[in-house]
Amino acid sequence: MKSLSLRFTLAYLLCLFAIALFFFRFHTESLVLWPQNKALGNPRIYTDIREGGFSTAEFFESDSAIAMRATLNSGLYHPHAGIEFPLAQGFEALSLEGRDFSHMDSVAITFRSNADIALVLYTADPVASKVGDALSLRPVRLDIPATRHYTEHREGLSKARTNKIWFDIRGVEPDSLLHLDHVVQVAVETGRGSLLGLPTEIEIEKLEFLGTNDQILRLSLCILIVVTGIYIWGTIKVYGKGSSNRKNNRDDRLGKHSA
Repeated sequence: MKSLSLRFTLAYLLCLFAIALFFFRFHTESLVLWPQNKALGNPRIYTDIREGGFSTAEFFESDSAIAMRATLNSGLYHPHAGIEFPLAQGFEALSLEGRDFSHMDSVAITFRSNADIALVLYTADPVASKVGDALSLRPVRLDIPATRHYTEHREGLSKARTNKIWFDIRGVEPDSLLHLDHVVQVAVETGRGSLLGLPTEIEIEKLEFLGTNDQILRLSLCILIVVTGIYIWGTIKVYGKGSSNRKNNRDDRLGKHSA
């Protein structure tokens, strides 16, 4: 009986190990935007010219990095330029459906720049955003400090905030919502410390979003509950059977002694 109980316990421990291995192998997921993701649109540069500004930018791309050299010029409340990464191709890129980032926890970006940069998630606002109007998308911004050498920065998306000026321009009541369940495109643009009239250079070696796969979490919990339930049931059956056998043996001995 002890041998059967031991084997049952070892089998349960092996199942726990397998569940843990499965969970830690698959519970995280990522979306890589650079190096280029062939399933998504091609990266491209943009400047404040589309908003009536006068900034300029040049685009460079190699096998290992993507880069931009921008010169910001006055004439707009917020001179800027950047590299945008569409999250779809063709007609899908015009949709406000976007991609669901609500399960993404953080972003990892390996870059170098001579000024601070900003990661901007352009999300579909249910009130202000319009199909085909990139300027109507809500800019959810995350500031990242400059680094002169290639360095990986990991930042939590919970720190991202909508630029307050956008609310005034669009006539939307300010709120803290991010609408990360509808991210239409991602951009890396010039940030604080970019000087007017002087070149700002940004080189990106890797851009990746990281999150938790909720389906794997739920599946692992379900398997754990089932396996634990089977183990408890089996343990009760084994010890219950052993107790019954001991009682029968004791009764037999008492019967023989009485005889």
